[in-house]
Amino acid sequence: MAAGALAAAILLSPRVLLACAVCTSGRDDESNAAFLVSTIFLSLLPLGALGTLVYVLWRRFQKLEQATGGAGVAREASRAQVSPLR
Repeated sequence: MAAGALAAAILLSPRVLLACAVCTSGRDDESNAAFLVSTIFLSLLPLGALGTLVYVLWRRFQKLEQATGGAGVAREASRAQVSPLR
């Protein structure tokens, strides 16, 4: 009996269903576009951060190569008495 009353209450109050935070059927196109843009931005943000990190490390290794006269990172590491990565 309680389940029937709950089902009737839900069917008779469609405004409650429109209050759902993830339902976009009742929203206008502006809201849908904002959700789409924010989803794309948040999807690309980690890729941009990782790409920036790789670029910064690559540039650092390039400058280290130029500073050692093309000797490489391994020789510079041995000069600094640090074991090279292998």
